[in-house]
Amino acid sequence: MTRKLFFVVFGLSTLINCGPQYDPENGAPESTQDPLQIDQQTGVPYANTYQYPIQGFNASDFGFGFGSMNDLICMSRDKDGQCLAFGYHLAHDSLVGRTPYGKEVLAPADGIVRVTTDLTFRGYGSTSSGNSNYYGCVLVLEHEFPDGSPFTTLLGHVQCESTTNYDPAARIGNPARGTIVRRGQYVGHVGHYWYGAGKTTDWHHVHWGNRKGAFTATSYTRSGVGVWVRGYAARSEFSKDPQTGKLVHPEWFDPIDTVKKYGDPALTPDVGVRHHPPGSMLEDQQGTFWLVTNEAEIAKLPTAVIASDHYDTSLAARASQDELDCYAHAADIKSFGSVTLYQRPGTHTVVMAYDDKKERYDVIRQEALYSWGYNFQGLTTDASKIQKCENAYAARGFRQLRPGSLIKADEESEVSIVTPWQTRRPIGTGEIYEKLGYSWDRIMSVPYDVIDAVAGVRESNIVDYDSIFACALPAPCPSDGMCGGGDDPEDYVDDVGDVSEQDAGASTEGGTEQLDSGAPAEASATTESCNGLDDDGNGQIDEIFMCRLGAVGGGCVTSCGSAGYLVCTAPACSWGECHSYPEDCSNTIDDDCNGLVDCADPACAKDANCQTEADAGMLAGQIRFIYDGPASPGSIKLMAWWQPPETEPRIWDEVTDCLDAVPDDGRFDCTFLVPSGTGPLEFQVNLPDGSYWGDESCDQMGGCGSTIGTTKVYGSAGELEIKMVPNNDQGQPYYNGHIDSVP
Repeated sequence: MTRKLFFVVFGLSTLINCGPQYDPENGAPESTQDPLQIDQQTGVPYANTYQYPIQGFNASDFGFGFGSMNDLICMSRDKDGQCLAFGYHLAHDSLVGRTPYGKEVLAPADGIVRVTTDLTFRGYGSTSSGNSNYYGCVLVLEHEFPDGSPFTTLLGHVQCESTTNYDPAARIGNPARGTIVRRGQYVGHVGHYWYGAGKTTDWHHVHWGNRKGAFTATSYTRSGVGVWVRGYAARSEFSKDPQTGKLVHPEWFDPIDTVKKYGDPALTPDVGVRHHPPGSMLEDQQGTFWLVTNEAEIAKLPTAVIASDHYDTSLAARASQDELDCYAHAADIKSFGSVTLYQRPGTHTVVMAYDDKKERYDVIRQEALYSWGYNFQGLTTDASKIQKCENAYAARGFRQLRPGSLIKADEESEVSIVTPWQTRRPIGTGEIYEKLGYSWDRIMSVPYDVIDAVAGVRESNIVDYDSIFACALPAPCPSDGMCGGGDDPEDYVDDVGDVSEQDAGASTEGGTEQLDSGAPAEASATTESCNGLDDDGNGQIDEIFMCRLGAVGGGCVTSCGSAGYLVCTAPACSWGECHSYPEDCSNTIDDDCNGLVDCADPACAKDANCQTEADAGMLAGQIRFIYDGPASPGSIKLMAWWQPPETEPRIWDEVTDCLDAVPDDGRFDCTFLVPSGTGPLEFQVNLPDGSYWGDESCDQMGGCGSTIGTTKVYGSAGELEIKMVPNNDQGQPYYNGHIDSVP
């Protein structure tokens, strides 16, 4: 196979080492620095290229990322002090333990200084207001992208050096407001960041964020600088990108994505691959083979198992010790045991029968058979053996491609790797493919209309530079908690926005005062899977396991596919034997192995978690909104306005703290708060295809006499009556939903 394949690219620049080499002592090579270009109307420099803010640092040197949840940060609490919404990070933090105090901080792009270190900000110096170093400094730079759109860069946890004359050549001091800085120019040093019970542990790092829009603050107030100096937001402010599955925010975006799009390849340090996608086979320097079993683990592949289970070691990629050290080591891979291959009598179907487990799989296509190391020469003709397998072995469906297989559709150029959980993960570019060490002549090709059946459904999680350079087991935090800088969780809500007494401004890494709304935390839109990650954003890793429904003898398997029920604490997963437990009615697990989960199980009929919406009851002013309708790709949006009892009406807009949890399932179920006594409340559901729920017209996209789907609304008094009122713009038969009063 020739190397004329092109890979899916979602706005990613190719980051390879070419051109002038990066000099860690002197910053950017002179030949890579473009002439300064300034927008003559705004006076803001254009950011034609964008780099990492610390010399020699790469994406793998930034650990706590954009959209990461920090359970030390509470955005709002109820009257009893319980946290209603944890904080989700609006930036990337350089790795704790790899960012020494005093490390030089650089301007990532040409820009103008808008906030400098004559102000100190709450939470940017330590984690406790009782510590003298609690207040720290930040820098805010404003830039414009080449298309003229403005944005800012926030550099937090830098030393406060405004009293020292700024000298970029001598690398001392900090630039004053209005200073034009060049990409790669020194602007400051990494400051102290204190953490721990005694508030004496060095937890130094740089908080690096990007915000959309021009800097417009005229004074340092909550409505001024505060929105440009912000570190966390509630989950309800985010949505989920349907292509990548990553959290996105309407104002803040991931600066590493900016580097991917506008980075200069000469400034990207050449680090080795530190992470292969699950399913990959690796070979170390001693000739030992390993399988990547999930995002955070590898398992040794013994020589005897390689021979007995027909592994093709020519598929293995060479891995350095640094890469192997980025994984936890699971138990050695075990053999599947004896396999009987036969052709089902009277058909063309080839069957793989596992004699030890007494299970059989129909091979879905010949490519699948080849991927498991077999061919049509090994078929048995023993009629009695075939009959025994057909009668006594449990049918387990189709045998798909072996994990680690590289696959593409005949009609497309995108190449994917098959994961251990039988999905296919796209590989972003040809350069990434080569860096991973995969062989070009190992790619299988099948017709487009069968690729899902053969290789599993396509994941939105794409193998990109960010993923292959990121260590699955980053350097541990020097103390308990997540390695993300933030504020004291004990006094967050009370003094959010505080700055030091000598400063006129108010802002915080934690967020701004408007977030203390009492709104409940938004439910995660991602289901937890056993991959060493916190997929559902609840602060726990790989905690959800389910019984395999219909398994012979009620046997349970984990979502890892391993026998047993023991909870997995990543990165080390080990499983005990399956047991039947009393049904827990709120954990999404079939605990008693009867094929029914939670409220669908009769054992939960009287459980409080399984009351109907009308019976459950809610707090005064709390609204639960449920829409069920035709599913189509995209996100459902709830639009509304309402009249509070004593204030101005809320303008017609999207209810931003109600997110469509599963974009394609046609269901929208969310809870939000309005003032008790509000009336009226009017709403509309905008659907992904451009139609909307209240359209009863017989136009092409209308419901022709009925709404498109159904809605129900519940308050503290139970189900609320929905009246249909004509849409102001179009009138009948185009309606909005109308509720007279909210209890």
